[in-house]
Amino acid sequence: MPKRINVFEQIKSIKEILRPVAPDGNSLTLRGLVLRCVKYRNRQVKQLDTTAAKTYDLLLQHKLKPKGVYEWLLLEKVPSHLRQKLTEHKITLNEARRQYVQWKRMSSTRSGKEIMNEMKNVIRRLRWKSQEESLQVQY
Repeated sequence: MPKRINVFEQIKSIKEILRPVAPDGNSLTLRGLVLRCVKYRNRQVKQLDTTAAKTYDLLLQHKLKPKGVYEWLLLEKVPSHLRQKLTEHKITLNEARRQYVQWKRMSSTRSGKEIMNEMKNVIRRLRWKSQEESLQVQY
């Protein structure tokens, strides 16, 4: 049986490994550096600047593939409902990426925003009704 890893703990350890090149641990900076390493490995870029080269060397020293690290770093942006499913191992990394893209598409469209606002309104009304019912029980 393969060992199950927690992706978010893995991301923390990768940030520790890459601390020499990005001391602040900024996710956007790290993703940019690792993406350059991925492009270099795929021969889309011929040469790396000094920080990207240090990043590439650190990844190789720890036997990490730049593409895998980049995909993990992308998962940092997933919403809480997908994050919970990932930590509980209910979905795979690929499924999480797919669901995140779908969620992002749906929430960025006009109809998606309208649906989300309507859901929020329904939840607010439910909370209000439950508060009214609890007040009636008290009196």
